[in-house]
Amino acid sequence: MKLVSIVVPFYNEEPMAPHFFSKLYEVLEPLKQYQFEIVAVNDGSKDKTLDILKGIQKEHKEIRIVNLSRNFGHEPAVAAGLSVAKGDAIIPMDADLQDPPEVIPLLLEKWEEGYDVVNARRKQRKKDSFMKKTTAQLFYKFIHKHSGKVKVPQDVGHYRLVSRRVLDEVLKLGEITRVFRVEVPFVGFKTTFVDYARPEREFGETHYNYKSMLDLASDSITSTSPNLLRFILKLTVALVCLNALNGVSLLTFAILHWTNAFRGIGEFGLWMWLIIFVLVLMTTIIMGSLSLMAEYQSKMMKEVQHRPFFIIDEIIE
Repeated sequence: MKLVSIVVPFYNEEPMAPHFFSKLYEVLEPLKQYQFEIVAVNDGSKDKTLDILKGIQKEHKEIRIVNLSRNFGHEPAVAAGLSVAKGDAIIPMDADLQDPPEVIPLLLEKWEEGYDVVNARRKQRKKDSFMKKTTAQLFYKFIHKHSGKVKVPQDVGHYRLVSRRVLDEVLKLGEITRVFRVEVPFVGFKTTFVDYARPEREFGETHYNYKSMLDLASDSITSTSPNLLRFILKLTVALVCLNALNGVSLLTFAILHWTNAFRGIGEFGLWMWLIIFVLVLMTTIIMGSLSLMAEYQSKMMKEVQHRPFFIIDEIIE
């Protein structure tokens, strides 16, 4: 019988955890042809989430609790769960039920057809705010354009199915700062999609704020491709051309001024404004370029430090 691992990170999900498992088991109960293990990762919760997980585990022996030593964040919690998952197929998902368990049979169906990666793609995000939908669209378009040969699928988060061999290849990757949604398309293999409508969170409050999304976007972009660093070189070439044109215009102005072709403070003020504008523009571009390089260097610092992405306190079988 094939083993399917479901990896779920929990952080302060005291009101949500019982409801999540109730919904999950409604979906898993008819799937008698599979054996399931549920890897519940407690990401340093400060409420009674861990106690609730232990209580549910007493009734469901297939639950394995991975308790982290502190709160590391969503991405490290997912990575911790993936590192101990034993399944022939592995499905990471969130506990807020915005990754609906009803999609799991569809993921398994595509896996049985021979696909190693089955992405759960959000086709509708009606409950998300305008700002969240807009920033998500901009992020996916940007990373798709600048990710080179590694094409990160749009509107796909952690929720997907990966085969054992895909996960084994992902776990071999050596970087410290891990972004699962980038690592999976990097290793490749036969991939397909299952579409679903993303529902609203039923209980509790989301812990994934705009800062978390910004951090994820930064990690995703800088770990996918160095193309943005190469963009600085293109920007430098453009600045050289701009300065050349500026030099020609200033020379022309000087010749016209010396030959008395036109007079008056108005023209002089106009040219002074142009020079100031160009200087400010150049300063802005230079500062932006330095900030971009600093972002890459901060990731390099993390890699050089080689600190663990997560620390497991205990695994409760």
